[in-house]
Amino acid sequence: MQPKLKTAAYSSEAQVDKLRVAANFSRAAATYDSAAVLQKRVAARAMLGLPTECSPQQILDLGSGTGSQTKVLAEHFPEAHVTGLDLAMGMLQFARSQCDSSSWCSGDIEALPFKSNSFDLVFSSLAIQWCSFETVLDELYRILKPGGVFVFSSLTSGTMGELNEAWKQVDSNIHVNGFESFEHQKKQVLESCFKQQSFKQQTETLYYPELFQLLRELKALGVNTVHSRQPGLMTRGRLLQLQEAYETFRVDAGLPLSYQVLYGILRKPAHA
Repeated sequence: MQPKLKTAAYSSEAQVDKLRVAANFSRAAATYDSAAVLQKRVAARAMLGLPTECSPQQILDLGSGTGSQTKVLAEHFPEAHVTGLDLAMGMLQFARSQCDSSSWCSGDIEALPFKSNSFDLVFSSLAIQWCSFETVLDELYRILKPGGVFVFSSLTSGTMGELNEAWKQVDSNIHVNGFESFEHQKKQVLESCFKQQSFKQQTETLYYPELFQLLRELKALGVNTVHSRQPGLMTRGRLLQLQEAYETFRVDAGLPLSYQVLYGILRKPAHA
């Protein structure tokens, strides 16, 4: 019997942008995994930080997407109960169709629908960058049990810098989402109640033979949403301008698209 999808209610105005992002990811559910080269690479590196000294019983995959990492977590910790949470219902429905051994929950990362001290381990890869990092830390501290661990990856400022610079040659609109700097996020961790076990930034770069393939992949991943709506259509003329601007970044490997990735391991004190 397949587990039912739980849902949580939302009321803040900030949900407008979140729901737009969720809608894009929902539409991309069927194509996501085939295009998720970077996401798979980053998730695999983030999972190197999973605890080896304990056997967590309750695990949460935060921003579980298609459920690919939820499945890996369940296989890695076969005695644990694993829950996948995502805001995009399309992603959750796809995940449930692929794996019915885990629980699935629709919810907002900034207002998690779980009781305090519920989880031994929370894993999240490339999901919390859409949220307020400070709020995420507060919520994760609340739902983790004393001694619990938060293993994650996220994005920092400078991500997709080449695409951002190329667009600046076309118009003055915002076409690439901005993310908080590594220094600012590190400061927030230091000011939180978490114990920092590991916190580092690494550049991950993908290369494409042509701009059209790069843009198609971003659309297939559902990450082509920006926080503010911009006027103007993607006409052939604008696309050619963008292509000409992006060609200035070409190297032998192709057109680069760089991501500034944050990898972290945080622990809630055992006597919290």
